[in-house]
Amino acid sequence: MSEPVRFDAYMDEALYGASGFYVRGGQPGSRAGDFATSVELGSLFAQCVAAYLDRTWHELGQPDPFVVIEGGAGRGTLCVDVLTQVVECSDALHYVMVERVATQRKVAEARIGARGVVHPVAAVPDLPSGPIVGVVIANELLDNLPFRLLERSHDDWQEVHVQRDEATAVEELYPAAADAVNMAAALAPEAAGGARIPLQLRSAVWVRRALRLLERGRVLVFDYGVPHTAELAQRPQSEWLRTYQSQRRAHNPLHAPGTVDITCDVAFDQLPPGATLATQAEWLAAAGIEAMTADARALWEQSRSKPAADALAARTLLDEAAALTDPDGMGAFWAAEWQAAQ
Repeated sequence: MSEPVRFDAYMDEALYGASGFYVRGGQPGSRAGDFATSVELGSLFAQCVAAYLDRTWHELGQPDPFVVIEGGAGRGTLCVDVLTQVVECSDALHYVMVERVATQRKVAEARIGARGVVHPVAAVPDLPSGPIVGVVIANELLDNLPFRLLERSHDDWQEVHVQRDEATAVEELYPAAADAVNMAAALAPEAAGGARIPLQLRSAVWVRRALRLLERGRVLVFDYGVPHTAELAQRPQSEWLRTYQSQRRAHNPLHAPGTVDITCDVAFDQLPPGATLATQAEWLAAAGIEAMTADARALWEQSRSKPAADALAARTLLDEAAALTDPDGMGAFWAAEWQAAQ
């Protein structure tokens, strides 16, 4: 057995190490992947993002270049779809895909090349340096960033460490460092004995870095989570620390490291202050999803008794919109937007 490491170090290795889940080929996708995100349901989410980018470009004074940086770009699905949907900012748009896993970047670059995209597009392993004028966007990235895991004991907080070998891993609890204790006490002051919370320091750092590279612009992230960490302390860990494989909830994150995706509800109060929070359903409504699906809705209503191919395509679009805005599903995710200096 190796020396115990903090849970965030264990998670980083299990996801991004040499035999980690993403390095071994784990990926999102509507059918073949391990989990589905808003991006993989179809192109409607990207159409809403494109409309947001067009509007933001005007609000920022029509800068040229207008730089869009996507964190956790994966195989480039959102990039490809956005670049086919933008209108107003198209000529000024420079797109940067940030993807840590080299194999995913190569796939994204190949897809961009195969589509004959004319916009300047780059694929890089980390956030670039600034200053830029534009938008930094991330969809379901923060839930995958490794986090520390703390447990409330009767008189203090302890931190979860993991001891592992090639096939197994076991938890060990150690007294938490003073800074972690202070943070946990501030975030969940009423936590009962045995309660657990994540400390999502890497997510907070990522957002701060994104804000710092903007001379002017926006940071926009979508993810599942809760406004306050204290809400997580009141729930079993299994409800907010989850694993996925082949479109299904999977096993304990300590079992067979590297074989499953590990995710966590994002506690938005741990991120930098100043964000405007809305549910994904509210954000999509503001982006114009109703108008984007109006023709499909009218066509389906007219043809639903004897649907032809075009009516069935309209039904597919309406099903996609329903999934994106479902109040018991993706519609309950959060959209958080920060504004950099104007």
